[in-house]
Amino acid sequence: MLILSRDDMRRCLDTAELFEAMTEGFRQLAEGQWTTPRRTGIDMPGHQGLALFMPSYGAALSAAGVKVLTVMQANPQKKLPLIHSKYLYISAETGEIRGLMDAEFLTGIRTAVVSALVTDLLGKSGGGTLAVFGTGTQAWHHVEVFTKLFALREILVFGQTQESSEKFAERVERQLRKPARRAVIGELKRAEIICTCTTNPEPLFEMKDLSGNAHINAIGSYTPQTREIGSDVMANATIVVDSYESALNEAGDVIIPLNEGTITRSSIYASIAELVSGEKPSPDVDNRLTVFKSVGIAMEDLVAADLAYRKAFELGVGLIYR
Repeated sequence: MLILSRDDMRRCLDTAELFEAMTEGFRQLAEGQWTTPRRTGIDMPGHQGLALFMPSYGAALSAAGVKVLTVMQANPQKKLPLIHSKYLYISAETGEIRGLMDAEFLTGIRTAVVSALVTDLLGKSGGGTLAVFGTGTQAWHHVEVFTKLFALREILVFGQTQESSEKFAERVERQLRKPARRAVIGELKRAEIICTCTTNPEPLFEMKDLSGNAHINAIGSYTPQTREIGSDVMANATIVVDSYESALNEAGDVIIPLNEGTITRSSIYASIAELVSGEKPSPDVDNRLTVFKSVGIAMEDLVAADLAYRKAFELGVGLIYR
């Protein structure tokens, strides 16, 4: 069994290669080559925690796998990470567990790459100003991936505090060599691309704060009761999801306006697989707001894990456990 640490995963997962692999993965999904059950969650109320299990099988990859993830609300007070996760990579030919991988970096980069893929599919990747809400791991991965793939000119940072925003912006300028600064909501109209990567339970902004041509990648909320994007924004947007089933059962950004009657089921234009395969044509959104609501599906994890596993042997990375 191959064991890959977080540093190993960083070496194995190249952004451009993962973008191509993810595109192919969604094409295979459209062709029916994937089995991706909805994730199973186990509440652990006595410990203020949640355990999630995300299995998938990819016929074209001859592989299966499962991500195990925990969210422990009391951990920050213990000076421990809020989230822990690992990935088990399985040979579909023999049933052997071939790999055990750090899944925190895997999850971060695959989520950001999927956001970039949708941004590109909708013709919105040419925007020069990126606004990011949040200053945590997902926010960083999104800024890093978008600066590598697209020709961004500046990054506007919207954090919970002035200090966290300024530190994040300084890190962007130091490590990614892009102009970045703390911003206020009145500047949001300048942003052509917006990534929301927060745990905020209520909408972060209103329709009046946005450019009519902006694209939003909504990442942070993952329960039916919470949302980062308000009903007024969703009602005025062309909406894309990674999975209809997941979005309609888990994403408050979609479920709340549906229950209000602000949007309908037909307000969701397409899934990623439909856009990649051409089953749904790329919509005419040159002068229209677009929203990608990301919930995250297990297929994305296995695509990234499979690439990491193959690259590890090419690069001589990782530890073999017998």
